[in-house]
Amino acid sequence: MFGIAARIGVSLCYVAASVAVLVLGSSYFTMFRTNRSPAYRAILPLVAAGAWWLTARFSGNDSIVLFAVAFFAAALANLTGWAVSFLHKPLRIGDDSVRGIAVGKALEAGAVVAAIILVFAITRTPLSTVYIAQGRVSLGLALGLGGFVFFAIAAGFQARSLKIARPLLIRSLPWMFVFCLANAFMEELWFRALFLKPLALLVGPTVAILLTGAVFAVLHIGATYLSKTERVRFLALLFPLGVVWGGCMYVTGSILASTLFHAGADLLIVNGFTQAFATKQSKGLGGGS
Repeated sequence: MFGIAARIGVSLCYVAASVAVLVLGSSYFTMFRTNRSPAYRAILPLVAAGAWWLTARFSGNDSIVLFAVAFFAAALANLTGWAVSFLHKPLRIGDDSVRGIAVGKALEAGAVVAAIILVFAITRTPLSTVYIAQGRVSLGLALGLGGFVFFAIAAGFQARSLKIARPLLIRSLPWMFVFCLANAFMEELWFRALFLKPLALLVGPTVAILLTGAVFAVLHIGATYLSKTERVRFLALLFPLGVVWGGCMYVTGSILASTLFHAGADLLIVNGFTQAFATKQSKGLGGGS
């Protein structure tokens, strides 16, 4: 690890780069002009690739090079994840049903994961550095499934309070699981696993887990499916969850636990989608699930 001043500098660089790629370059919301700019989104991978080439050639520090690889992968994933959204119309993938958002999310996750794997192949970086590894399987399954079951039970009570009809819920469950698993794996890889190891090497695991947890929460600031009041509560919850999931990833040495845990939490969000779609359908404004 570096000294205190250098660690602060690395932390600030991580925050700045995260904002540039994952906030200003995000296609999930339109808070900033850059969110609507294809040119900005396309330039980011080129800039990140240049940063990787320079660090690989001149830095002499493998951790810094890995840090640069992470942002190269994140920027390219940002571009490909956005680009596949243009396939929704020709493939007739709607956003007015649980099935539609599940298929759309699976398509996006495939594009994001493919971009990350491509960058790691180009840079000859092992996928184990992003916790795509066996790790401590028993502990990972215990933590991941424990978290999933906890949230699944909570989602069951939530569905009842939202008065989601049981036949609709049962019919939607397979697509709910598709959405939750695709989204959880994508976000854990893209928003956390890419950066956790280089940050842990550069600033220490505790700071790395806290930083990635904070950035993970901020990335959801533009969630359009929440009101302003709900968004504040959501962000306040996401930070501790992000810290827990980062801790699970680091301790188990695998992405398995955090993905399963995260997928369980996403069930609560999909319940909200299901209720909204059912309401629209009953009013003759939307499709089925």
